[in-house]
Amino acid sequence: MLGIASYANAHNAKTLTVYSYDSFTSDWGPGPKLQKAFEKQCNCHVKFVPFEDGVTMFNRLR
Repeated sequence: MLGIASYANAHNAKTLTVYSYDSFTSDWGPGPKLQKAFEKQCNCHVKFVPFEDGVTMFNRLR
């Protein structure tokens, strides 16, 4: 389960915020490798916001 939001800051550098389970964003999960590849390809910054479970994530997105 992933939740994604994006915005541009005052310097026009784009940041993609990805809400996901902590297992995805941990060092042993796929997140860090995907983050590096995506940032390189899209010339943006990826920010992960990890959550322990889906309920917590959905409550945050409301």
